[in-house]
Amino acid sequence: MTDTSDLAGSSDARVPSGVPGLDTLLRGGWLRGGTYIVTGVPGTGKTILGNQFCFSTVAHGGKAIYLTVLAESHARMVLHLQGMSFFRKEEVGRTVNYESGYAPLKSEGLAGLSRLIFRAVREQGATALVLDGLSAVEESAESRIAFREFLHGLCVHNALAGCTTLLLTGQSSDAADPQFAMVDGVVLLTMDPQGVKSVRSVEVAKFRGAGQLAGKHSFDISDSGLTIYPRTEALYSEQAERVPELRERLAFGIPRLDEMLHGGLVRYSSTLVFGSPGSGKTLMCLHFLAEGARLGEPGLYFGFVETGARILNKADMVGLDLREYASSGLVRLESRLAVESLPDALVQELFDLVEKHGIKRLVLDGLEPFVQESTDPHRIPRFLTAMNNQLRALGVTMLATQQTNTLFGPVLHAPLERVEAIIDNILLLRFVELRSQLYRMLSVLKMRESDNDPALRLFSITNEGIDVAETFESAEAILTGQARPLIPGVLKKPAKPGKRRGLLRRRKGGA
Repeated sequence: MTDTSDLAGSSDARVPSGVPGLDTLLRGGWLRGGTYIVTGVPGTGKTILGNQFCFSTVAHGGKAIYLTVLAESHARMVLHLQGMSFFRKEEVGRTVNYESGYAPLKSEGLAGLSRLIFRAVREQGATALVLDGLSAVEESAESRIAFREFLHGLCVHNALAGCTTLLLTGQSSDAADPQFAMVDGVVLLTMDPQGVKSVRSVEVAKFRGAGQLAGKHSFDISDSGLTIYPRTEALYSEQAERVPELRERLAFGIPRLDEMLHGGLVRYSSTLVFGSPGSGKTLMCLHFLAEGARLGEPGLYFGFVETGARILNKADMVGLDLREYASSGLVRLESRLAVESLPDALVQELFDLVEKHGIKRLVLDGLEPFVQESTDPHRIPRFLTAMNNQLRALGVTMLATQQTNTLFGPVLHAPLERVEAIIDNILLLRFVELRSQLYRMLSVLKMRESDNDPALRLFSITNEGIDVAETFESAEAILTGQARPLIPGVLKKPAKPGKRRGLLRRRKGGA
């Protein structure tokens, strides 16, 4: 068992909260001997958080007391906790003790409750105390000053005993409430409405004696208990030290496309493959992964629509050896359902996969799921910037796809705005219409820190993959999606001069 006497005397000792992500917000955990209020409306997860703290304490060699005042019975609480992965039934009554403070509070008031707490902490050698029902204690106080004295006495006693204390209470609407001023910290749990659903969020509103990761952060409740996902832009706010390596190029394995890119993409850069639905964005990205695997570079496909099996079938149809690389582990195929997902949770999972498997080439097949659940549209550029910077710091060259809202036509509309300023390179794939037929067109709109061929190219999808043709010189105003015949030789059946002039006049006139 850990010797807690030395830890109690250390002013900078930290105590793990037992809640994944919360220690990140607290920059290391609770301060040993501190007293903290956890407040929130019913259903936000206060009781689960308190129990996670207790079982985390005993897992690190300490002892915990969970004291209830006018809360649910201990039998029902334990019954509800049994499905949680952190719960250890064998520790109940041994290192985790559940006690009720209602009887002494009712018969002896705050003084009786204080005596019960002090005696239990001393006799059991508790290093963690959770008091569930602080609002009931406040309602039982004879006066506001009496309640302040109770809080003050609790803070002083448990600080000297090295017992870290959590006080669980309902959300207060009074910012001047004395309970918030008396304690060492305040954690707010909320449920914010978003359309027809609610999003859980946590905020460390106060943390005396140390810094914290400010602002609201999302969390969810599962069989593992509470899991907090710190905001990506807050967690990765510093500029990545790694810069794109200009001398190294990562090819697609598509000869003419690689020529347009002067050898390929700059290593550690980010690229947006932007285009109409069905234009070939995913297939182009699969070329990038397959070429990397051929050279021994681990790759990751992270998508939201097609499963790994469908991706492999798609690759087989165009002759890409992706199945072989997936079997060997050089290419990993990960698919997630973008249904009520938490963007910060997705990003953290992505970073974990990149680090675990040493990924060098990454394909994000769809940027929208990373930001579609955000309640703050102004957050999106900051979120994407932080994600992009961290991926670069991890040594990744990223391709991300984004879909336009139109199949073809004079107007390009992107569902995510201001992405073009964040991403290093942009490849545009789209359909153009010529003589009642659709053709696929490719262009390099942007390459930061690199030269490129800006010419427009036709490309086709064959049983051998993507084939990029020579410059399509017969297309006028190609970026508007309205190709017009200028050279009769490119048409299957050349029009007579008079008819061709008439066709051009009608199109210019809007007919």
